[in-house]
Amino acid sequence: MLKALHRFFYAWLFLTRLPAPPLPKAKPEDWGRIAPYFTLIGFILGFILYFFGKVLISYKIPFMFSALLGLFAWVLITGGLHMDGLMDTFDGVNCTDPKRKIEAMKDSRVGAFGAMAGIFILLFKLVALCTIFVNNLFFIIVISLSLSRLLAVYSFTFLSKNKDSGTSSSLLLSGIKKPNDFLVNLILFIIISFFSISLLHLKFTYFFFIIICFFICLPWTYWLERHFKGHTGDTFGALIELSEVTVLSLGVIFKNLLT
Repeated sequence: MLKALHRFFYAWLFLTRLPAPPLPKAKPEDWGRIAPYFTLIGFILGFILYFFGKVLISYKIPFMFSALLGLFAWVLITGGLHMDGLMDTFDGVNCTDPKRKIEAMKDSRVGAFGAMAGIFILLFKLVALCTIFVNNLFFIIVISLSLSRLLAVYSFTFLSKNKDSGTSSSLLLSGIKKPNDFLVNLILFIIISFFSISLLHLKFTYFFFIIICFFICLPWTYWLERHFKGHTGDTFGALIELSEVTVLSLGVIFKNLLT
């Protein structure tokens, strides 16, 4: 039980920039067993932003400025980790030489294509958050963070790893249990989503919305795998960012069904 708690906090430190209690130094096998906690941490982060947004609206702060503060808090608590992976990934996408794609991703300098991808992702998130704040659709933020991390675990579990993947992703993938880790995350996702929708008295259509989001976001996992001949740490970050912005965008598109 204590080991499981430690591994939860190792996952917490890996996925967030929020503080954790003092922990013993993690062993390689500990980093290999943090995947079961990804979706749970996604829900925790989602609800932090959920209540932050509620507080902003309760103080009647203008919607656009509230959305900007919400986006700033989002980047702050994750440390921009996944955004860095997104920009590196799109630098690789822009590289025309298949043999140099991974090399382009590992370059510490951000290229023009990566910068544009980062800018557009932030713009899409900001505009979507404006709509979410105006229509009181804060639970979409929770779905966005939790579902994106569920899809990351799906990729860990079922898809291939690029042979030139970095040390951090190699440690993470070294202890993956297939398909157990994905099933644990999926069950947690279903249970927490069900109770959250019930407790928050949200419309039943949220369940259909979640299913639609899952199947629309799922192709991102395969596109990244095929493009780079296997996933890397950067593509996992890109997957999370692309899935988050896809869920937010679908929330805007289907807002009339959810309000």
